[in-house]
Amino acid sequence: MIFLRERRTNGGAPALLLLAMIFSTTALPQARAQQAPATRPANPAGDTQAKDKAAIDAFFNSFVKAFESRDAEALAAHWTSEGEYENDRGVSVHGRAELEQTFAELFSRTPEVTVSLKPDSLRFLSADSAIAEGTVVVQRGAADASVEANYSALVLRDAGQWRMAQLSESAGGEPSIEDLAWLIGEWQTKGDGAAEIHTTYAWAPNKKFIHARFTIKEQDLQLSGDQIIGVDPATGMLRTWTFEADGGVAESEWSRDGNHWVLDVTGSLVDGATLIQTNILRRIDQDTLTLQSVDRTLDGNEIADLPPTKVRRVKPATRAAR
Repeated sequence: MIFLRERRTNGGAPALLLLAMIFSTTALPQARAQQAPATRPANPAGDTQAKDKAAIDAFFNSFVKAFESRDAEALAAHWTSEGEYENDRGVSVHGRAELEQTFAELFSRTPEVTVSLKPDSLRFLSADSAIAEGTVVVQRGAADASVEANYSALVLRDAGQWRMAQLSESAGGEPSIEDLAWLIGEWQTKGDGAAEIHTTYAWAPNKKFIHARFTIKEQDLQLSGDQIIGVDPATGMLRTWTFEADGGVAESEWSRDGNHWVLDVTGSLVDGATLIQTNILRRIDQDTLTLQSVDRTLDGNEIADLPPTKVRRVKPATRAAR
C-alpha cells in the first residue's frame, strides 16, 4: 500500500527510521518527563457497541419469550413495520400485520411449541444496523422430533428500539435419526380400500437405530420383513436397510421435504429382479401419515405407480381391544 512505503533521505537511510532514533535518544525522554501520569484512553465507540450487543441479546431473548407465550402480536412487534420473514422452504411473509396473522394461525393449529436460539455471530454494519446469525431449534410437541435451521437476521435501530428488518432461515445440517422419533409406535391402515399395512417401530437400545417390523398386503402381493433405520456413517444420510421374509433385500436413502420424506429405494427381489422406486412419506399430523410408491421400474421396465395409502397410529386403547 502506498501509505506504508518508506521515503529515503539523501543519506540512504529510511526517514522513518532516523526519526525513531532521534526520538528514542533525546526528545522522547523529555516528553515523558513532562507528561502527566498515564491514563487509559476512553473508548466511547467500543463501550457503545458493547451496550448495543447486550441490547440485541435482550431483544432475541424477548423474541423467544413472545414465541413461547404464543403471543402473535408481541412476536410480530419484533419486526419493523415492513419487515420480512422467509423460511427454509422459500415461503415469505411481508409486513408486521401479515406476520401477526401468520403466527396466530401457527399457534392456533399447534397445541405445543417451543423455540430456542443458538447465536453464532453478531456483526455490526453501522451504528444502527447489524447481522445476527445462528441456529434455531423448534419443537412442536413432546413426541415430535425437533426441527433445526440456520438463521440470519438483519437488525436495525428503529425509533430507538432494535427490531428485525429481515429474518431468513436455511436448511440445517444433515438429517438425524432423532428426526424420525415421532414414528416410534404401531401403525396400520384401516380399511381404506388400498394396501393393508401394519408396521411397528421401536428404538434400538442405544437409540442410534430404529427397528421396524412390517406386513403389507396389496392385491396379489404379500410381504413381511424387518427394517433397520439409521444414519449411514459413510454418507451422513439417513438410510433404511430392508430384509424381506422371502429373501428380498433393499436399501433406501431418506431426504427431507419439510415434514415429509422422500425415500429413494433400490431392491433385489428373491428371484434376482431389481426393483427401483421412490416412496413418499407424508406426515399429516402426529397420528396420521400417507405412503405412496412412484417412479417404479422392475428390471428397467416401468410399472404402475401405487396410490397414496393412509396409515394411522394405533392408540393404546385400540391395541388393548384387539
